[in-house]
Amino acid sequence: MRIVFVQLPLQESLGEGARDNEPYAAGLLVAAAERAGLLQRDDCLILDGELVDHGGDAAICAAIVEAEPEVAVFSLFDWNLDRSLWMARKLRPRMPGTVLLAGGPAAFPDDDALRQGPFDVIIEGEGEIAFAEFLADRALRSHKHRYRASARVSPGAIVDPYLSGVLKVSPARRVRVEAVRGSNPHSMAWAPREGLEPLPLVDGLSARLARLASKNRAEELLLLEPVAPGADPLLPLKELAGANDSGVPVELVIDPARFSEEAARLAADAAVETVRRELPTVNPAALETLGLSFDREAFERGAEALWNSGVRTRAGLRIGLPGEDYDSIIDGFDFLGMAGLGQDADVQPLAVAPGSRWRADPTGLGIKEFLERPPYYVLETDWLDEDDLVDAIGAFEESFDVAWNVPTTPNFAPERGGFTAFADLRSAGAIDRLTLAPERLANSVTLLLSADDPENIARASRAARELLKENPFTLWQLVLWSNAALPARQLVRKLADAFSAPEHYYELSRAFSLDPQRSFQARLFFATRTPSLALASLREAQDLETVFVLDDRPARGWERVLEQWPFLAFDRDATGFSLLYEAMNAYRAYPDLLLEAPSELWK
Repeated sequence: MRIVFVQLPLQESLGEGARDNEPYAAGLLVAAAERAGLLQRDDCLILDGELVDHGGDAAICAAIVEAEPEVAVFSLFDWNLDRSLWMARKLRPRMPGTVLLAGGPAAFPDDDALRQGPFDVIIEGEGEIAFAEFLADRALRSHKHRYRASARVSPGAIVDPYLSGVLKVSPARRVRVEAVRGSNPHSMAWAPREGLEPLPLVDGLSARLARLASKNRAEELLLLEPVAPGADPLLPLKELAGANDSGVPVELVIDPARFSEEAARLAADAAVETVRRELPTVNPAALETLGLSFDREAFERGAEALWNSGVRTRAGLRIGLPGEDYDSIIDGFDFLGMAGLGQDADVQPLAVAPGSRWRADPTGLGIKEFLERPPYYVLETDWLDEDDLVDAIGAFEESFDVAWNVPTTPNFAPERGGFTAFADLRSAGAIDRLTLAPERLANSVTLLLSADDPENIARASRAARELLKENPFTLWQLVLWSNAALPARQLVRKLADAFSAPEHYYELSRAFSLDPQRSFQARLFFATRTPSLALASLREAQDLETVFVLDDRPARGWERVLEQWPFLAFDRDATGFSLLYEAMNAYRAYPDLLLEAPSELWK
């Protein structure tokens, strides 16, 4: 039985979503089914990281069709749900005999989009038992539409995908360790209606995987709740310190309140760089509604102990919870500031997702309005309206001098993961080459156009329909280049409208941003090496991001431009050391605004 597994990443213009896209769930299913004798590993294809992480929609669809699977399994999360649904609909007429199966946190049959198709099978909750039942039915040439395990999976039935060899450990990937399986009562991401009691898995798992990650020099080790509730946190930290010989960076998802000074020192010895915890609020009324408690003093003591040992704490706050108003949100920010955690905090609106306690009875919890599609953010409650939420995000950014979201940035490297990530549309035939090879496009593409050539912009606008036809979920960064004048506003608007997909997850996930530019999924930039034009763009062109191109002999006034911190494009091989040092020093607090681009591009 040929089975293909697909897990689409969180799309980012920087390509960093690939880092977190380890197909861990697929590895668990394959490892458990193989041990049970229900399938052969050679019959399973977990799609290659470069393809899935960086390939566009057309590339991934083509790879699935080429594999000729009997079953195609999609792992659904909020960030990839709509994109996965589009691919499944696209594949259905091309693969009429293939069973399309959906699993993962976002696989809820009550979701309208899933209930109406196109998936033939949906697996809910813990997957090992339900997937085994599906495979047994499929062997008899039959299957149900919905599978849900009737009992908890036992620790002995869980086979680690790394230790079994189903997933390979490599320097470019992080290794995920689930030492305890079950509901984290503080997690607001999905908040299932029926929680699962935490279930400790195999003893010593963290140490064994740390040793494997260390041997293969993995990029990072992610440990989710490595200490069972009530257990001594020192023992697994000692084991981890002894196993992590090469010092692979470690991120722990655990309550900082559990760390004494001794435990914090052990964490540092184990190469722990970050301890992450979702609070999700410090407001007593909201905590009472959630049935949770929060010990501020213990949290602060643990965070301080970690800080003294060189380990940072990253706290997550969810705003828009029942019983929480604007002032209580600001109180939460004040707590983060007093604890020294504000700049590293993860602040997100509450997600009212299908299958969650919030979606079951939103009005009963005081939730008046929310996004029906991912990311499912709450928009209005009995205590907050949309303006309050926007103001709260603005207060967070202002209080800690941070951006709520990582900026969308253009990319001037021709390829990413072997797929076209940049195209210079000023050259003849460049647009045709893109439209004729949709399967070569990456999931994030930068296009360079001449702002002095209205016809060039018009051609690109007309080509957008064809480009989006096979790659509707691509992120576009559209760079208009000129040293003579700012582009006409109506041309900018026409280009943005042509490439924009307003319902794109990337777009909606930035719904509360204060940025004046209308689009994020189709982001527009004005690039110039003329200082006066760059300053005019920063001052007047609110519907464009400004990119200042730094060459080895910049025109007078370039220092004034750098004081405003636009995006800065430079060629490190063509720029003198002293000039490059001065520019890097000016941008030391804003590394996300630095762009490398060959100097030949601007001639």
